[in-house]
Amino acid sequence: MVRRHDEPLEVATGERAATSSGSAAATAAVLHDDAPRSFVWRGRRYTVCAVLDAWQERRAWWREVGEHPDGPTDTERRVWRVEARPPSGTAGVFDLGRDDDHWLLLRAHD
Repeated sequence: MVRRHDEPLEVATGERAATSSGSAAATAAVLHDDAPRSFVWRGRRYTVCAVLDAWQERRAWWREVGEHPDGPTDTERRVWRVEARPPSGTAGVFDLGRDDDHWLLLRAHD
């Protein structure tokens, strides 16, 4: 099950080594210098164990038309699907999106 959130996040980024759990998505991991290393969601810090995938997707720029009279600055966002773990608890899969310099938790996978 996938839960949609669209909640702002505090994210630490930087170059990291890929880890592979043997799945097709993990084997095709995409690394970027700006890939998330950790994030804080609802007061808990999650450490990224693996970047499973990364892609571009259209964002809801039409919701911001009134905020930007000259039009939207960017119509796409970069998304990273990561496996992340809190200090205590089990790992989960999260889709983290970046709009300009703003990070969002887009989806959490159960």
